[in-house]
Amino acid sequence: MDKKEIFEKVIEICKEVFENEDVVLTDASTASDVEGWDSITHLNLISDLEDEFGIAFTLEEITKSKALGDLVDALMKHLEEK
Repeated sequence: MDKKEIFEKVIEICKEVFENEDVVLTDASTASDVEGWDSITHLNLISDLEDEFGIAFTLEEITKSKALGDLVDALMKHLEEK
């Protein structure tokens, strides 16, 4: 999978987690940009991404990822290591 395909899958997962099919997301999207993206949904998003892609984010990656693009970059790093 290339980055575009991964980002599209991440957006699908976000729509499910945020329960909003109409949400518009970019690399720069943050929790403050998205209604319903709070600490609990953030943890649900992390969990769903880990399950979908068969990876485990580090605590540092979770806490330092401020924008959706940061999570995608961390995800890409894990997929490259597989």
